[in-house]
Amino acid sequence: MKCHHCGLDNDPNFLLCAHCGHKRVIDLSGGAQPTTTAPGTTPSAAAGPGATGTDATRYLCAALQLDAGLNDKALQKVLDEQYRAVVSSPGVDLATVLKYGLAARRRQRIRDVLIVLLALIGLGLLFSEEPQWFALALFAGWAVMFIETLSARYGFLSAQLRRDTFDPANAPVPSNRHTATRLAEIADQDRGNLTVFADYAPFAGYGGTVDTWSFTLNVAKAVEGEDVVEFTVQELHDFIASSVRDLGLPGVLVEDRVFVSGLDLLHELEPPVRQAILPDELAAPASHVDDALLARLREDPECRARPYLTVRVTGWNGDLVVTMFLRFVLSSQKDLLFVEANYSLLPPVKRRYQQIDQLLRSPTARQLGRLAALSLVKIVPAVFEGVQRILGILGSPLAQIFKSLRERREITQERTFNYGATMSLREAAADNRYHRYFQQLDKEMYAKLAERRVMDSLERFLADHNVDTSDLNERQTTILNNGVYVTGQGKLNAMSVAAGNNAIARTVQAVRNAAPNNRQG
Repeated sequence: MKCHHCGLDNDPNFLLCAHCGHKRVIDLSGGAQPTTTAPGTTPSAAAGPGATGTDATRYLCAALQLDAGLNDKALQKVLDEQYRAVVSSPGVDLATVLKYGLAARRRQRIRDVLIVLLALIGLGLLFSEEPQWFALALFAGWAVMFIETLSARYGFLSAQLRRDTFDPANAPVPSNRHTATRLAEIADQDRGNLTVFADYAPFAGYGGTVDTWSFTLNVAKAVEGEDVVEFTVQELHDFIASSVRDLGLPGVLVEDRVFVSGLDLLHELEPPVRQAILPDELAAPASHVDDALLARLREDPECRARPYLTVRVTGWNGDLVVTMFLRFVLSSQKDLLFVEANYSLLPPVKRRYQQIDQLLRSPTARQLGRLAALSLVKIVPAVFEGVQRILGILGSPLAQIFKSLRERREITQERTFNYGATMSLREAAADNRYHRYFQQLDKEMYAKLAERRVMDSLERFLADHNVDTSDLNERQTTILNNGVYVTGQGKLNAMSVAAGNNAIARTVQAVRNAAPNNRQG
């Protein structure tokens, strides 16, 4: 069944779209007002625009409104890239976020020009025969900062990005046709099944890797008195995928995804695979690969384009995403099966980007006073940042020409260009800690439920093919019991998020002695 918002297919009885996180809309009356469903509830009348969109999307829209540096980086490394891929953003409508980023850039550029111009006038007045007029320039600069801050918080954030007002359909529409076309391309890539990564870690866009395991099984060893029934990786893959889809958690998406390094597209792939992933060397990689190529890659364990069965669970309305990446490799002699699993975590968006949930429709007198004081404090930093951004704008056309020439040379002559995406906006805005204790518990629940279903399904599949599963049972016990145990008087506060096999978490109060009223849960 198709989602009413993104148009992609879901299971027939879905409640939340596994692709975009939006609630299902059900039309019970053939033209009357549609209804929405939520987990554990009966259908009720649609709540209006605020019922659509995930929290993660709203928070990222707010982030680009509030953080000019992050906004510039997002537009440069995602929107303005000509040849690089775009990484999928689980739980995020990336095109909508960038639309708000473009609107913020226009407003921020006007502010920068005015504040720098007033700073130059103020300096001139300060060293003139009548330096007392400097105060007037200072007041004008403060007024610019105050109006821009007020416009950002209550013109955009409060008016359009609160839970009860947010609607992606109302996102600012770019006036430039080229920009609109580029946003449509990004939306298509965001919904694709191909990830082209630029750096060491392959699972770009899905957060840091928090756990991995792998093992090899002898699948030529039959149960006593039986002969092994041969099977293919495709048959195993289909069986596991079907079982995990019935997990029963809202927000579960099971799909196939191919991961390949952007450095390997020009040299290291076989011609048919390269043609499917990179049909045009002087354009960004494809966003989607077909089922035939997926089947081919599953049977070719040495290809540098690796297919994974991804099990993604989106919780907390898109603010927490846990993804399990599964891969199966059967040896050429059909006697050994390699099973690999990787877990990635997208933590909640940073708190400072979530302040939109605390905004009223209009500011109180006290809030106006705080904004006025904040605007005064930000004048001097804004001048220096504005000068830097204005210089960047002035030099941007020339820089873009040189960048394009360099990249074309790397593609056509040097053959060293990296097509991989260099930024995931969702990862850039993610915090390094959970915001609620229950988020940590839910992360464990999502991962362990998926893990258990995979292991049980694997055991059942092998048993159906008369394979001795005693070795698998031992490994399953080790994997499922792997964890942290706290006994006696010990206390564990896992408020930091570690990523990577040997990574060191940026611990935030590893042993927390704060008062109870400082804790959230």
